[in-house]
Amino acid sequence: MSPLQTRRFRTAKKIQAAAVELAVRDGLANVTTEAIARHAGISTRTFFNYYPYKEAALMGPPPDYPPEASEAFAAGKGRLIDDLCLLIEAHLTRYLGEREMIGALLALSEKDAKLEALRNSAMLSRRAQMRALLHRRLPGSDERVIEILAAAIIACTHAATKDWVAGTRLDFIAAAHENLSLILVAAEMLDKPASGPA
Repeated sequence: MSPLQTRRFRTAKKIQAAAVELAVRDGLANVTTEAIARHAGISTRTFFNYYPYKEAALMGPPPDYPPEASEAFAAGKGRLIDDLCLLIEAHLTRYLGEREMIGALLALSEKDAKLEALRNSAMLSRRAQMRALLHRRLPGSDERVIEILAAAIIACTHAATKDWVAGTRLDFIAAAHENLSLILVAAEMLDKPASGPA
């Protein structure tokens, strides 16, 4: 059974949805863990079995890369960019039904330092996961190159997420694929001489 189908995961997502809904409606400062638990239809004790505090509930379960897609990427033999697109597609497809909630979470984090710090920590964690996958896929590669590539990949998906929730890009997966292809464009720019007047 995949993590997305487990009862624990579904409950964690239900708590997250309740937390985001209350924070949008009442303001994060006015939301308590007791209110979130009540809104989610669980006990406060159960809430603390899932999340240590309300901001963690807003963030929801860790958005790790899907295990099966991660293994396929690490063992892949095709072009790196093609296999990377498959991994990112498998990762982002899980969130296609959560556009409104993700948009609300981004807006809330802009006004709350603790929530913003948790979001940044989650992105750093995903970058570390990507770095580990790239090392497995490309053993012996220069550590600096792996770090730069992992950071670029995370920047691509983050930019796609922001465009998608803002409504400037309606196809989340296509936006991410396009952004990933821009890594190649950006790399080529480094090798070109300056154009125009000096």
